[in-house]
Amino acid sequence: MKIRDIIKTANQNLKRNKGRTFLTIIAIFIGAFTISLTAGINTGVNNFINTQVKSVDRNNLLQIQKKVDTDAMLDSSPKEYNEDNTNATDDYVLTKKDVEKVKKLKWFSDVSPSESIAINYIEGINNKKFELPASIDDGTSYTLESGKQLNNNKNENEVLLTTDYVKSLGYQSNKEILNKTVKLNVSPQASDERITIEATVVGVLAPNSILGVQPTVNKHLSQQILNINHKGLPESLKNQYYSMVATIKDPTSENIESIKTDLDKLGYKGQTFEDMIGTVSTAVNAITSVLIIFGAISLLAASFGIINTLYMSVQDRTREIGLMKAMGMSNGKLFLSFTIESVLIGLIGALLGILGAFGSSVIINKVAAKSFIQGFENLSLIQFNSTSISLIVLVIVLISFLAGTLPAKRAAKLDPITALRYE
Repeated sequence: MKIRDIIKTANQNLKRNKGRTFLTIIAIFIGAFTISLTAGINTGVNNFINTQVKSVDRNNLLQIQKKVDTDAMLDSSPKEYNEDNTNATDDYVLTKKDVEKVKKLKWFSDVSPSESIAINYIEGINNKKFELPASIDDGTSYTLESGKQLNNNKNENEVLLTTDYVKSLGYQSNKEILNKTVKLNVSPQASDERITIEATVVGVLAPNSILGVQPTVNKHLSQQILNINHKGLPESLKNQYYSMVATIKDPTSENIESIKTDLDKLGYKGQTFEDMIGTVSTAVNAITSVLIIFGAISLLAASFGIINTLYMSVQDRTREIGLMKAMGMSNGKLFLSFTIESVLIGLIGALLGILGAFGSSVIINKVAAKSFIQGFENLSLIQFNSTSISLIVLVIVLISFLAGTLPAKRAAKLDPITALRYE
């Protein structure tokens, strides 16, 4: 019997008990579907993260904070008072001394504190007032819907707004708000005084960062806001920061690792934009890994279904097997016949599962684009690549083959005379 005939016979044998075969294929389908869809989510999100890292021009920036003992933070027991610590926040608050210490390292062309600004509200042409949580420009090249980047070399008040603020402030489009003046209301932390500052909207931020975006002001405007915020405060409180940003002269991978080592020795922790966004990637990988494990468990259960299906097939076809062996069919070809049956079951289940995942991804991507990932233009939640899909098919076929070897061995070992007498 030729290989082609063996495959044809194996296919016909699967149709003998359609119900049993169908249920086994469904079990494999569930596992293949779960793993394929999860792998697609992993690929889609990680591709987006990689795009974010490449598109955001922050490779030469390093965020620096004080190194905190996480074990101590989790320890709720009382800590003995240390006279050297003038304040309980000294463990994580930075001062000008810290900035000067880091500036002395050879790696940086500039080191500046990351200060936070407090704005009461922003007011547009419709006289409506909205809260405005804003950040200070750190030299990042932002992705914009319209307009231009902030200019930190001009003595002008400039602000980048997010798309949500455009219509809220009375403008009809992202382009209409460009070069328009908005009012920012600011107060000193030490009093209830209200001071209004005018600023020009130079651009509208695109909402496509996985870390989120918020309105941003240039350094000239931020300094005015900080001067008002700090008005009346003691000097010790004015010069406290939670992080600082350093510009790396030569941001190679080797240099960045050396910088982190040097900072660690001084009691600081440095993070690049890639490090921060990598945290998101790690979380995504962890979640998808758990889902893939569930899919693998489903495949394991399906493999027992294959064993059961083929054992029952051997039982039902005992006399037929005896007749084939009596007519000269070798043990090897008989073994091959049953393993091909198991491989066909696995292959059909795998292909159906992958097709189901492809179909579902189209629907899920459309729904996601109009809901929870709306605005992330470069994000396709579920993406597939040929390597992972091929690997999934190969693994499922291999599992099916291994599951089929046990009943195949039993069929090959049957004594033809005994098999022919089987009732």
